[in-house]
Amino acid sequence: MRLGDEQVRRVCSAILGRWKAKGLIRPKAQDDALLSRMTAEIHDDIRREEELDREAEALLEKHLGKIEHSQANTRILFQKIKERLARERDVVL
Repeated sequence: MRLGDEQVRRVCSAILGRWKAKGLIRPKAQDDALLSRMTAEIHDDIRREEELDREAEALLEKHLGKIEHSQANTRILFQKIKERLARERDVVL
């Protein structure tokens, strides 16, 4: 399930509010600037994960002929391929 822009902004706003309330951060910038940066980072992470999904799916399709003759579960293989690609690219899932 993909989060919409407003949902991402609300999550970021809640996180920022909690960090400030707990004294974990002392922002030097305005909240709007921080929220914009936080939402941009989350959207970038979502985009990177979607790219990993496409690459993993392509690799799975490429080797589907070999896989069909085995008893391997394609969903599990997809997840393992995605995890390996993420590790190679230093992407945190």
